[in-house]
Amino acid sequence: MHIARILEASVERFPNHTALVYEDRRWTFADWHARVRRFAQALSDLGVRPGDRVAFYISTSENSVTTYFGCQILGAVAVPLNFRLSPGEAAFIIKDSGARVLVYGRHLTENALKIAAQTRSVHDLISCAYDPANVPEGHHHFETLAEGTLDRDEPRPIPAGTDISALVYTSGTTGRPKGVIHTHANDVAIAMNCVMEYGLKHTDIALHIAPLYHVGGMQAYFLPHLMVGGTNVVLGRYEAEKTLDMIASERITTLFAVPTQIQEMLFHPRFSEIDTSSLRLITTGGAAIASAVMQRVIEEFCPNIFNGYGMTEASLTLVLHPEDALRKLGSCGQPTLISECRVIDPAPGAAPSATLPPGQVGQLIVRGPQAMTGYWNNPFETSKKLKAGWIYTGDLFSKDEEGFYTFHGRADDMIVSGGENIYPREIEEILYRCPGVQEAAVLGLPDEKWGQIVAAYIVASDAALTAADLDAFCKASEDLAPYKRPKRYHFMDALPTNPSGKVLKRELLAAAT
Repeated sequence: MHIARILEASVERFPNHTALVYEDRRWTFADWHARVRRFAQALSDLGVRPGDRVAFYISTSENSVTTYFGCQILGAVAVPLNFRLSPGEAAFIIKDSGARVLVYGRHLTENALKIAAQTRSVHDLISCAYDPANVPEGHHHFETLAEGTLDRDEPRPIPAGTDISALVYTSGTTGRPKGVIHTHANDVAIAMNCVMEYGLKHTDIALHIAPLYHVGGMQAYFLPHLMVGGTNVVLGRYEAEKTLDMIASERITTLFAVPTQIQEMLFHPRFSEIDTSSLRLITTGGAAIASAVMQRVIEEFCPNIFNGYGMTEASLTLVLHPEDALRKLGSCGQPTLISECRVIDPAPGAAPSATLPPGQVGQLIVRGPQAMTGYWNNPFETSKKLKAGWIYTGDLFSKDEEGFYTFHGRADDMIVSGGENIYPREIEEILYRCPGVQEAAVLGLPDEKWGQIVAAYIVASDAALTAADLDAFCKASEDLAPYKRPKRYHFMDALPTNPSGKVLKRELLAAAT
């Protein structure tokens, strides 16, 4: 199966069922499929051929998914860009991918013009402006192409499983973004994996607040709901109150949200007034949820919450199911049905066979049909990440006697203080237990005496919380050795995060130093 076939199959089974909702527009599967085909024909008329790259630089919208599936029908390669990137950052990805077409959002015209001036590969630019009068001269209008192009039903080659469906660029938290190669087989596997693990149904109505340029939003959430013939409701911009209202008005059944968003909605002043009873499951990941907060989520928001772990290179490899949500709080769960995972010696160059016993912390390696085939035009980084069929995640994990995996942080984030290895995540877990702590992040700061000292960055839900309170709580904990206790506490209004909810510790470090 290839990705376009997923859409075609749902059209055949559920032609009159609502497939997509965005702003004040609704499309049935038959109507949206026709729109996608017209847009694909328009791309073909512009000279896009199988294997050509088509970049889209759009905020979360219908334009994103129509572009993505138009590429899949053609056998072209979708290149989603974070719409928050600066022109220079976006131009780097355009040049690296060699994208032939750039589709850009209605608020990004100025940026698109700058990108075009810095790149040579782009032949055509397509604006998503509402009014064609606002489209720069020489650019194309998305809506005109999607609605005004005649679908000539041209014969097209059927993509093989090994053909590239998308280049999804990493967030660049450790340097320049890298283009992760996703094949049709990879993304079909991701979708099937999520359908099976979450138990998705044709009657599900999914709300999208996660960015659709991200694997978590597109491949691991939109595509699975499309596969079962469900309805995808796209919210252009996340706001807590607006999201809650949308859950009520559209009778949303499934929601993917990062922990920060879940907490914002749960603590919103209008939360108790809004009917969220239609929700049957929430999926999350990327950060910890405090025990007290998790209890409230289950009792007041949604009884079934899944905590997943994955990465752009291998989406959804671990999942904690609702029945274990409180019993194994803080764990990322067990390997999914299609995933194989190991914790190995964290030393550089360790072989996949160098597995560690339960309880010991090491590097997580994973393999499965959802794992990438490599980085685009980057054999050196590919050789570092992909060894003997295993993805070396660079994340530190331990596995308990029951086979549940717990995240201890990035290998690069490990703190070495006075010769002792300290894992930030274990300290963060303690801090999350402290009353009044909403969010916590721990990192090592340079220190002349100890090499590094432990520093904690706190977002408080209680304005009366002090550093002394936190230190006393850590001292009283039986799960934290004295040398691991933070030496500094910094209070913040919010922690810097990327779109998948992961804290950007390099920004905290830069601010501290």
